Parts: sequence; structure tokens; C-alpha cells
Amino acid sequence: MHKLLLLSTFTLLSFFSKAQFGFERKFDILVDDGIENQINAWTGGMNYCQFSNIDLDFDGDKDLFVFDRSCNKVLTFIQNGAEGESDFVYAPEYEDDFPADLRDWALLVDYNCDGLEDIFTYVLGGCRVFKNVGSIAEGNVFELESPILQTTVDGDLEYMFISSVDIPAFVDIDGDSDIDVLSFGVLGTAMEYHRNMSVENHGDCNTLEFITKNECWGRFTESTTSNEVTLWDTLVYPCNGTLDNPESWRPNSDRNDDDRHTGSSVLALDMNNSTTMELVIGDITYTNLNLLWNSGTEPNTNSGMDDQDVNFPSNSVPVDLNLFPAAYHVDINNDGNRDLLVSPAAVLQTEDRNSVWGYENTDEDLTPVFEFIQEDFIQHDMIDHGKGSLPVFFDQDGDGLKDLLVSVHGQFDAATSNQISRIAYYRNIGTAAEPRFSLVTEDWQNLSALEIGAGLSFYPTFGDLDGDGDEDMVLGEYIGNCYYMENTGGAGSNAVFSAFSTLKDNTGADIIDGTFAYPQLVDLDRDSDLDLVIGRRNGSLIHYENTGSASDYEFELQTLTLGGVDVSEWWSIEGQAIPQFIDIDNEYHLVLGSKKGTLHYYDNIDDNLDGDFNLVDSTLEDIHIGTFSCPAIYELSDNNTLTMMLGNQRGGLALYQSVDIDQIGIKETDANWLVKVYPNPTSGYLKFDFGGLAYQDLKHLNYQLYDLRGSVLLSGNPTENQIELDVSDLKSGTYLLKIVGQDKLLSKKIVIH
Repeated sequence: MHKLLLLSTFTLLSFFSKAQFGFERKFDILVDDGIENQINAWTGGMNYCQFSNIDLDFDGDKDLFVFDRSCNKVLTFIQNGAEGESDFVYAPEYEDDFPADLRDWALLVDYNCDGLEDIFTYVLGGCRVFKNVGSIAEGNVFELESPILQTTVDGDLEYMFISSVDIPAFVDIDGDSDIDVLSFGVLGTAMEYHRNMSVENHGDCNTLEFITKNECWGRFTESTTSNEVTLWDTLVYPCNGTLDNPESWRPNSDRNDDDRHTGSSVLALDMNNSTTMELVIGDITYTNLNLLWNSGTEPNTNSGMDDQDVNFPSNSVPVDLNLFPAAYHVDINNDGNRDLLVSPAAVLQTEDRNSVWGYENTDEDLTPVFEFIQEDFIQHDMIDHGKGSLPVFFDQDGDGLKDLLVSVHGQFDAATSNQISRIAYYRNIGTAAEPRFSLVTEDWQNLSALEIGAGLSFYPTFGDLDGDGDEDMVLGEYIGNCYYMENTGGAGSNAVFSAFSTLKDNTGADIIDGTFAYPQLVDLDRDSDLDLVIGRRNGSLIHYENTGSASDYEFELQTLTLGGVDVSEWWSIEGQAIPQFIDIDNEYHLVLGSKKGTLHYYDNIDDNLDGDFNLVDSTLEDIHIGTFSCPAIYELSDNNTLTMMLGNQRGGLALYQSVDIDQIGIKETDANWLVKVYPNPTSGYLKFDFGGLAYQDLKHLNYQLYDLRGSVLLSGNPTENQIELDVSDLKSGTYLLKIVGQDKLLSKKIVIH
């Protein structure tokens, strides 16, 4: 409890928050795809995903853990369906249960037989494991169990090599209940079997104690140059070892490091209830999955793969997913039988929209028959337009309500296997009090067919540059050009953009800067015309002042480093600064997206265009939904709050709402009476000295300490001229102190360390 050292007793309120805008994640604005509502609209998109079952809410149902490799993002979905029904609802409140530094691959498996799924995830050169020590009361809680898995090879303890590119299999191969490991070895052509000896050595599943039993498990090899699999490959390396001890059968010839093949996905499952595992393999440069049938009838007999289905599942719609498909064995319809999800394991030049193929198991768990359901499992319920979403608000239909445009850095085009940029248009069919969006087209204004620049990374900004009452467009793109497109639709009508020209500065030179351009039109110097600010790939901002007029723009370069802004990281020359200047009560605030994915917040902008802006926070309110963050911020509803739609590398959007606008961007106000508040910053006590203020005036005073979300943490009415406030229990951050009298006001920022 916070202690107030006064003669009288005061009411104490404790609510902690660290915020400047008070953004809170929301899901209440309805969105439809032109046909039906999207129940997971604001998930943020999905690209190249890995799937595991886990009971997130401890209700007995298997929910869904998703790990998106494109930006190492955890997504969590609650299963609300009845038995035999798939009804996953996005539940981000469970995402923080998982470690923040998972990377490349993360799969959930219960290795210690306690009924709770643990985490197997990539670490440099191998695999680390987090043990789930959670409970119904605490939820899922993960502790690092092994910083890197080790295995015994010919009596020597070595690190277990697993590639960051591959997708390994963590499964009970030998039927003894502990979890073994199958993965392609260093050369990437043969399967290594790392047997867990926990049960054999200790009688339980509690340890991760591996020996490498076989470097050629399944007795097959995959080509170093293709996805061709050679069965019963026992004559050439690496499968030419002796069979004196089948369980420890290992190759005995010298390795040839030229024979490398990196990039395979592995799923091990029993397809015919034989107690031996079949394999489903994907390859980094191919679109299909290959099912290898195991000839064995019991584990650990060195059985080989004796047949293959190169168009798995050939009984249904075979996987044909550009490219590097990986399969996951999970229950998606709550019937206790595991189904199949397939998604790319690559991160470049591959499907990024319809990238989750779903197959329902129509038979039993150990004799599965996989029937194709859809190519956009879960994705069809969310805003998802490819890779790298860039939202912008714009009133396309002239009805006074801001519509939503969603561009993408690049969307995979199956016809050409290239990336292209389109802008999706969602019309606001709601009201000023309750916005609602409906998808109209995925190629707004047919921009993808206009051959603008490289056809990638379209990013528009709007403003009336010719004084005719409608908003024109400046369009940035991948090459770094900006293009001017006049709106010929007229004020109050549907916008029409049919022609473009390269935007030029006052000297007639093209406005261009390297690759990527993220423009914003804003009257930065408040002279009643629109200036141009361009976010740069290197993380800084370019400023062009409009030296023309409100009806005849002329952009003159002022600086390549506006405000000293820099959102790049020390380890990268890239920043991908995407600016959003926000005018609140005639004071500009700046929120910037970045490649890292955090949001940078600056103030001290007005009358300081030649100086350095003040970096208030480089991780605004700890918001991070994925890399390449792109904010669009606007007072969308008439409820005195700001709406932020946030794009990211996964191609979708997240929705946020601010506190009341009058609580944003708090200023210090000089008091008209003598009062001292010290020390500031402080880590313990905050002292008030009201000087010689008379008792009559003192008794009318009221003090309140707010967090920046607007919640009152401490308040009271002093009856003495000197008081102390104990703030040692408050979290580090910035707070607002207000002291109000009959005709007196002090508003002051307080920093607590």
C-alpha cells in the first residue's frame, strides 16, 4: 500500500500504467470481407506459420499455438467449438505467457508426461527447451530447462545439431513415452534419430538425455540438388554403414562437405497404426509434400522406408504451396483426432496470403485420412493481404467518414511467383459514432496495373494540393520515388486517380531517395499549406517545405534528417521510418513505425523544425505485434479518442484506442502561487512545500497524481504547508501531478525511477 505521511487520512487509489497515449488493444470495430464478418479481423495477419496444440485456458480443450516465422511472433487462439467443430478465436492475452525471444521455429510437445506442453525452439546451432511449470491457477508458465540439447555420439557428448532453416520432429519414436528427435543432419541428406533415454535410464519422462542411435534413420537419402528421395539407399554415403548393431547403426565413410542440402521440413506420424513412424517431408525449393511409408512393424528395428507418395495427400487435394511446405499434426476441430495444417517454412518468394492449408482427418488418429478443407485456414477470418501491411485512412467515397486502405510491401503472385503491391479498400459503412468496414476491392484504383515504379511497397498520403476541394494523392514506393496523382473526382464524390507523374521539387528534380519512400502530407510549419515529410529506409525523415501556395504546391528540400529522428538500431543500417504526425490542441506529436516493430514517440516539434525533436519513448507503451510496424492514427469515432490501426510484416492489422484526447500530450503549467514539489525525479518520497499559503486557501486545495492513461493513483487534501507522499511502490515512469485550488492550478510532470 502507498503511504501518505500527513496528519489527516486521504483516499489512496493504486493503478499502474506506463503510457503516453494510453493505447489499448481493441477488437470491437466490425469488419467483413464483402460477404461475412471476420471474427478475427484484428489479429495482425499470418504468413509462414508453425502450429501446436496446447490448453491455453485450462478448460480441457486443445487450443492453438501459432508461431509465425516471418517475424518470430507468437499467436494464440482459443478453441470455442463443440466436438467436431473448428471455432478458433484470437486471444492475445495468452501470448505473454510464452518467452519473448523464440526464433525460427517453436513447437510444443509434452516431454515430461505431466500433461502440459513444453517448448522446443531454435537456438544457435541446435535446440533449447522450456519446461511448462504452469497450473490452473497460474496458467502456462515456462522455465528454461535446457539452453541447448546434447546427444551422445559414439560415447562422446556433443551438441545436437538442428538447422534454423529446417523444421525438425519431436515425437516418441520408440513408443516408450519420452520424446525423441528426428532431424536432418549437418549434411542435410539423411535423417538422424536421437533417442531419449529418460525412461530407460530413470524410469520416467523427466529428463532430456539423448543418444544418437542412427544417422540414417529410415534408410533413405534426399538429393543434394532436388527433393528426390532414394529409398533403401544402403550402398553409398551416408547409408553405407555396417549393421552389426542395428540400433546404433551409423555411417562409417568419410563425410563430403560438398554434399549438403539445407532446407527440409519433417513431420513424423503413424499413418497405419503399425507403431512405426511414417515421414512427411517438404523441401525448400519445391511446392509438394512427400509421404514416406515405413516398412517396419515395431520400433527400433532399423526398418526402412519402402514406398513414397510424392503428391501427399494423393487421396484428396495434394499440397501445392509455394514454397517449402511444412506439415503439422494438430487437432483443429475438437474431436480428439489430429488433423493436418500446412504452411510455408520459407520466408521469401512464397505464398503469404492463402498460406495455411487445412486438412480434416476423417478417420481415427492413428489411421488418418486427410481431406482438404481450405487454403486459408483461420486467415479467412482476418484482415490479411500479404507481407508487410501499410494502413492509411482516406475518405474514398466523399461521405465524410474515413475509409481504410491497406497496402502491402509485397503480395505473392502465384501466376508469376513474384511479389506485387496492391492496395485493398475497405469502405466505412458505419457511422461517426460506430465505424464499420467492408472490403470493396483488393486492388483499389487498379494501381497494380499502372506500372508505377517497381510495383512494390505502395504507400499513399492524401491532401488537397491543387485547391479544388478534394484530396490528391502522393504515392511512395519501393524504388524511392514519390508520384503525384490528382484526384479528378471532385469534392464530396468518389475519388478518382487515373494518371500519375513523378513528384518533383522546386528545382524540377525528381523527389527520390534510395529505396522505400513513406510520405506524409502535413502542414508542419502551420502556414496553411501542406508540407511533405518522407520516411526513409535508413530510419530518418526528409522534410520538404511547401513554398508555393494552398492551390499550387512547390516542395523545397529543407533537411534529410528532420528533428534528428532515427529509428534504426545499432546493429542495422535499416530503420524503415513510417511517420504519423498527429495534431492535438495545436501541438504536433510524432509516432513512427520501424523495421524492428516498436513505435517511437517524439514531441517538441512545433517551432523546432530546425532542432532535434524530443524522443519521449522508443518503445511506445511496449506495443509490438511484429516487425515493420506501420501506424495509421486518426480520431475515427466521435468519442474523443484516437484510433490506431497498426500494420506489420504479417500482412494484417491490429486495432488500438487511446485514452481521452485531452489526456494526451500533457503540458506543465506554471502555478500562480508559490509551491515547491521535490525531488523530481524521485524514487522514494515526493515533498510538497506550499510556502506561506494561508489555511483558508490550503483547505481548498486538492492534489491528484495520475498515470498517463488518466487514472488517478493518489489524491488528497493537504491541511499543512509541508507534506510528504510515499511513491516508492510506483513503477518507474512519467506521471502527472495536478494541484487545484479555487483560482489556482499547478500541472507538473513527475518522473519516478
